Amino acid sequence: MAAEWPPPPRPKPLEIAVPASMLTIEPSLELKTLKAGIVGRAAGAFRVDKIHVYIDRAEAWDDAETFKRILEYMATPPYLRKRLYPGSDPRLRYAGVLPPLQLPTHGVGGPKEGEVREALVLRRRGRVAVVDAGLGKPVEVDLPEGVRVERGERILVKIVSLQPVILDMVEPGGVYRGYTVEKHDSLSALARRVSRGYYRIATSRQGRLYLDALEEIRRGWGERERIVILFGSPREGLREIAEREGLSLDDIADIVVNTVPRQGTLTIRTEEAVWASLAALNQALPG
Repeated sequence: MAAEWPPPPRPKPLEIAVPASMLTIEPSLELKTLKAGIVGRAAGAFRVDKIHVYIDRAEAWDDAETFKRILEYMATPPYLRKRLYPGSDPRLRYAGVLPPLQLPTHGVGGPKEGEVREALVLRRRGRVAVVDAGLGKPVEVDLPEGVRVERGERILVKIVSLQPVILDMVEPGGVYRGYTVEKHDSLSALARRVSRGYYRIATSRQGRLYLDALEEIRRGWGERERIVILFGSPREGLREIAEREGLSLDDIADIVVNTVPRQGTLTIRTEEAVWASLAALNQALPG
C-alpha cells in the first residue's frame, strides 16, 4: 500500500520525554546540535506531537535550553527561520548541520496549488491577516467568521491559486504539522505533568520484552487520551534517575519495556533508543 501524503496527525497525541544530559556528555556545540537533530528527525518521522526535555542533572540546565531551541528551530519551516530566529543566536551556530525535517507543512516540493503550509501572521487588519507563507512576499488571507489571530501567531493556510496568489486559512487537524517542545526542571516535574490522561511507557534494559507487552500497550493506548514514552540518560537509566529524585519508576510509569532485546552493544544511546522505540511502537499504535 502506498504511503499517504500528506500524512494525517495521529488520532491521539504521541509524546516522548528525553533527558537534557544526553547533550551534556558531548564536548562541543556542533556535536550537541547533531545529537539534537537525530532526536528531532525521529520525532518528525514518527509523527510525534510533543517532545519533553527534562533536566536530569544539575550541570544540564544550559543544555536543556539549547536542546529546546534546536528542536524548535528544526520544527520551523525554513522560509520562516530568518524572521523567527536572529542570526546572532549562539545556540544555533551549527544549525547548518541539522537534517531537514521536510514536514508536509514546510512547503516540501512546493509551492503548488492545494498545498497546506504554515504561515506567520505579520499583522491583522479587521477580518484580513497579512502572512508570510514563504511565497516571496506577504499575502493577505481572509479570516473565517469568529476566528481571531494575533501578530506572531503561526497558522495553517491552503494555496488556492498561485496566479494570482490566493490563500485560505484552514483549521489544524487535517495534516501532521510537527511537534512542540516543553522543558521541565526535573524528572519529578515531568512526572507531574504527564500523569492525568497519559499512558506512560518507560524504556529500560530491565523492562519487559516489547513483544510480550504489546497487547497491554494497545489497551493502554485505547483507554487513555494520550501516550508518552520516557527515556533515560547515557549515564543513568530511568530507574536510577527516579530513585535519585526520591521516586519509584513503577509509580511514574504504567509499564516498563525493553524495545531493544538481546542488544549487541554494551549500551544503547538515548537517541538510538528513541529511534528503536518509536519504530517498534509505530507498528502497534493505530493511525
